[in-house]
Amino acid sequence: MLSSLPEQIWAVAMLAVSTYAWWRGGWVERAVAATNVVAWIATIIVQNRTNWVDPQWGMFAVDVIFLGVLLGLVVRSDRTWILPAAAFQLLGVVTHAAIIADEGVRARAYMTALILWSYLVLITLAVGAHLYARRRVIVPGSEGV
Repeated sequence: MLSSLPEQIWAVAMLAVSTYAWWRGGWVERAVAATNVVAWIATIIVQNRTNWVDPQWGMFAVDVIFLGVLLGLVVRSDRTWILPAAAFQLLGVVTHAAIIADEGVRARAYMTALILWSYLVLITLAVGAHLYARRRVIVPGSEGV
């Protein structure tokens, strides 16, 4: 599960950002933080660690569901940071589609791209939580926004 240094770094970064978003963010940031943690756990469960050459169907399903949550939040919220988060998640889904469509995509490129998109989603969540917290300080009484 957390056997390698990159996995440990991801776990610390993801939990730190998700905790910050839960603590300082509004309902959108909290929803993304919670979904992010659930998606991480689900990915660990469904990941095929014995075969990185073939498509990771379980991870693909988790990423599609996470994308659906982000797109739902794009429609229901007024947060602008959620748009790039959804775009980065879409790129992750497209990366899965690339290896499904073309078996010539190398496993290293596949995993590297998925990691990159995941970190970019995480960065946008951190920025979104920070902007929400800063807005609350600037505009007192905007807790429900």
